[in-house]
Amino acid sequence: MTETVLTPVVCTVEIAAPRERIFELFTTPDRLVAWWPEAATLEAREGGELHLEFPQGDVSGRITRFEPPGALGFTWVRSAAPEVETHVEVELTELEDGGTRVELRHTGWESVPEEQVAEWRGMHEAGWNHFLRCLKDLAEGRPVDKTWRM
Repeated sequence: MTETVLTPVVCTVEIAAPRERIFELFTTPDRLVAWWPEAATLEAREGGELHLEFPQGDVSGRITRFEPPGALGFTWVRSAAPEVETHVEVELTELEDGGTRVELRHTGWESVPEEQVAEWRGMHEAGWNHFLRCLKDLAEGRPVDKTWRM
């Protein structure tokens, strides 16, 4: 296996909205479903549980970092492979113009079976890029099309 497939997925987007609003869109279930999963439950606290429902399958996890309005971290366990746990960290940086830089890091690819790691990493990188564009659209007042095809 090449080391490249084990490197973190890192996706960054700049959004013309304050980081308090972006943090709310990441941590409030009824706001989350406007740009990301079809349904969501989330206990907004460190140690809280997370459950996201997608057409491709559900994801569950635990909040590992909760620092409003600057950072959020959670484990990522797909229902299709409950023995595999990866990790997502989101950093929100306030920009001089009042906007926010969102940097998302998805790590833990070494826990994915070797024959699937390249596929999983690629799928998640594409998904994160798509859904962060959806977040940007919502936060900036544009229509959101969550439709994503793997």
